[in-house]
Amino acid sequence: MARIVRKKPFIRKRPCQFCLSKSPVTYVDYKNEEVLSKLVNLQGKILSSRITGTCAKHQRAVSLAIKRARFVAILPYLGTVKREKKVQEVKEEAKKVESVQSTNN
Repeated sequence: MARIVRKKPFIRKRPCQFCLSKSPVTYVDYKNEEVLSKLVNLQGKILSSRITGTCAKHQRAVSLAIKRARFVAILPYLGTVKREKKVQEVKEEAKKVESVQSTNN
């Protein structure tokens, strides 16, 4: 009896987010926490290029940037740190406090 071999379905590879930007990225900045936190999973591990879609050139730059950010304590080594408030929320709260104080005086 012949064995039936099934082909794997074609899955389109995700394009590199750094190559597709309007100005192609040559340096992945380790201080950009928003971008780097998307490339790390909940346990703090660096996601593979197969999952994120980054090309080999940028994956090496991303891993180096994440390691530098960990060393300088921008990103945690283990797990994720929940930021309580973003910068815009803090500014909005400061404006509300100032307006309340000015009305009280």
